[in-house]
Amino acid sequence: MCNSLKNISITFCGGCNPRIDRGGLAKCVCELVAEYGCTVVFNKPDADFIIYISGCSANCAWRYSKAQAAHTIVAGAVIDSFAVTEAELAGKIMSRVRDYIERLENGVSE
Repeated sequence: MCNSLKNISITFCGGCNPRIDRGGLAKCVCELVAEYGCTVVFNKPDADFIIYISGCSANCAWRYSKAQAAHTIVAGAVIDSFAVTEAELAGKIMSRVRDYIERLENGVSE
């Protein structure tokens, strides 16, 4: 299923004010991505898709990135500017990844 993507990167903030379990979320996302047939790398700005995980609303993982790749942004219990519960984050991230893969497979660019 993940034939369109070479790699998905997870990029973390520095972790100075975590309101969510960033490591636990990343582990869960890695497991879900593996089930979907994709591979996760870490801190690769040249990845095909980037998941930015910031522990709080300061959003440092994305704020200081210069990457131009397609992405989704987690800032505390917020994903792409929508508040969710911490328990919902992994599923919402995978929804964003699946949507992006489907757009690629259908030849739709961003």
